[in-house]
Amino acid sequence: MSDRNRLARLVPLAGVVFAVLTVAGYLTIGPFPDSDASITELTSFYAANHGRVATGGLLLSLAAIFLALFGTAVWARIRATDLHPVVAGAALVGTAMTAVAGVDSASAYSILGEIGHQQGLSPAALQAWHIRGSAGVIDGGSVILLLAAATAGIADRAFPRWLAWSALALAILQLIPVSPFGFFASLLVLLWTAVTGVVMVMRPADGVPATTEAAAPAVRGGPALTSR
Repeated sequence: MSDRNRLARLVPLAGVVFAVLTVAGYLTIGPFPDSDASITELTSFYAANHGRVATGGLLLSLAAIFLALFGTAVWARIRATDLHPVVAGAALVGTAMTAVAGVDSASAYSILGEIGHQQGLSPAALQAWHIRGSAGVIDGGSVILLLAAATAGIADRAFPRWLAWSALALAILQLIPVSPFGFFASLLVLLWTAVTGVVMVMRPADGVPATTEAAAPAVRGGPALTSR
C-alpha cells in the first residue's frame, strides 16, 4: 500500500478529532445564557467571559472542518458499494449542510467574543447576536448524514449493523431537539462519529479486498492467453 493510500485510510479519524474539538469548544465557552436573557445579564456575562467565548468559537470552527473530512470519508465508503448513488450523494449533501451550519454557529460565538464586551455595541445588537448563537434548531445536515450511513449499513453492510441502527435512532431523535431526547442525541452523535471513525480505520470497506480477489483470475489467465 502506498503512503498516499495509507494516509487516506486515516481520514475517518477526523471524526474523533471533530468530537474532541466540539466538546473542548463548548467546555471552553462554559455555561451560556439562555436566548431570553436580559440585556443586563448579557452585558455582564460578555464583559467577564468574552475571551472564553471567542476561543470556544475558534475550536468549534476547527471542529466543523474535521467534520467535513469525516463526512467525506463516509461518502467515499458508501460510494464504493452497490447502492444507488443517491445514498452516497445524500451523505455528501448532509456533510456539507452540517459543516456549513457548524461554521456559521462557531462564527457567531467568535463574533460575540470579539464584540460582546465593547462599550459602543448597542444592547439590541448584542441581544440579536446572542440569540443567533444560543437558539437551538434542527441540524438537518447531520440527520441526512446519519440516515445515509444507516441505509448503507443496513442495506449493504458498508458499516457494522450496530453502527447503522444506532445512526438511524440518532437521526430520529435529532428531529426533536427541543426535548431532552434531542439534547442527549446531539451528545451521542459526537460519540457516534468518534466510534465510526475508529471502526472505519480498523475495518476497511469490503470492496478493497474484493477487488484484489477479482483481479487474481485475470493474472492466472495471462500465460494461457500468451501461449496461444
